[in-house]
Amino acid sequence: MSTLTICIIVFVLSMLCFAWNKFPMGITALATLIVLVFTGCISGKDALAGFSNTNNIVIVTMFVVAAGLNRTQFIDKLSDKIVKISGGSFKRAYLGYLIIAFLLTNFLNSPLTVYAIVFPMCFAMSESFGVSPSKTMYPLCVVSIVCCCALPLSAAITDAGMFNGYLEGYGITDVALTPMDFMIARLPLAILTLLWAYFYGYKNAPEQPIIPIEVKAQKREDKKPLSKFSETAGVVIFFGTILLLITREFHGIATWKITFTAALLTVLCGVLSEKEAIKAIPVSTSCIYVGCLAMATALTNTGAGDIVGNAVSGLLANSQNGYLLGAAFFIVSFLFTQLMLNKAVYGIFIPIAIMTCQALGANPIGPILLCFSGSMSAILTPMATPAIPMAMAAGGYDQKSLLKQGWLISVLLCVGYIFFIMTVFPAF
Repeated sequence: MSTLTICIIVFVLSMLCFAWNKFPMGITALATLIVLVFTGCISGKDALAGFSNTNNIVIVTMFVVAAGLNRTQFIDKLSDKIVKISGGSFKRAYLGYLIIAFLLTNFLNSPLTVYAIVFPMCFAMSESFGVSPSKTMYPLCVVSIVCCCALPLSAAITDAGMFNGYLEGYGITDVALTPMDFMIARLPLAILTLLWAYFYGYKNAPEQPIIPIEVKAQKREDKKPLSKFSETAGVVIFFGTILLLITREFHGIATWKITFTAALLTVLCGVLSEKEAIKAIPVSTSCIYVGCLAMATALTNTGAGDIVGNAVSGLLANSQNGYLLGAAFFIVSFLFTQLMLNKAVYGIFIPIAIMTCQALGANPIGPILLCFSGSMSAILTPMATPAIPMAMAAGGYDQKSLLKQGWLISVLLCVGYIFFIMTVFPAF
């Protein structure tokens, strides 16, 4: 039996275990990892690399920094201020956080970073209104992921340059992508996603956590007063971390170095005790991410994406239907991004889309944007993007609840992107 076949079998069994939820999700993820190692689908070195993966470090340390902010009185005062500004309306306050996530994800090319910034404040706001975080955490995460590159800012500029490099590499110089192309293609569906989160995502989310929430904001009556220095330090560390994350393009400090240092300072400055910091670490979430990263790596290493991509290219060899061409590349990218990290997905499928368009004499801009948009719709599984395990920990979701919450927006994105992009950027 080939490693590809074994990998697919392990993946199916892993997803069934996640859906069944009979065993803790972290245990399922780590069991998947060790099976992949013993079956030769992934090396031990690659499997263990997940524990030191920079995204895993960001997840773990940002929870500590968020716990430090929640330990201060600032978060309670901020919640009271938001309640006052919103006129006591939870929905207006929640809309504010959704808009903040929408804007930040267009400045930063990392949904994980954006979600790590916004969710602690939204979490505390939810609790201050007496609303379970299970109602707010997933829709907020979807906005952080799907709305990336909807404005012609830094992320769109970077990606346009990268994809133009792909085009030039295949000898295509008569067409090129611009940051405005990203906005034209993605902004309408990004706005739709924002409306979905506000009007439907919140309403459809579970009333109470399905599994225990790993992050808990201390109730104000349970908080022991911090010293003036520690109180100030907790606020300065959190917002200083946000400032450094937002301006990373200018100073070049790696994201994990910023959050790691911030977590360490949170303890050194007395905002959290050592025990409180350890308690704030989301162990289960970290294990889920490491196991799912191993699964994604195995799928990539065994060539599953290349096999599917070449098959799609072969099926479309004689097609002159632009919508069919765009649908094939969006749907394949959308499905694979639920299993593999998005950069790996569009790294595989965009070159295949370009080669297919060359063979058909088609304009590749639409299929490229659809490959990218499909890859940036990673919202249904913990393997999709590191932001999803973080949302699962904050909202208390299992795999089944992710599918229940995410199916409608997934259908809307599939239909909307294919018809809109291939109409505005026709292939023929």
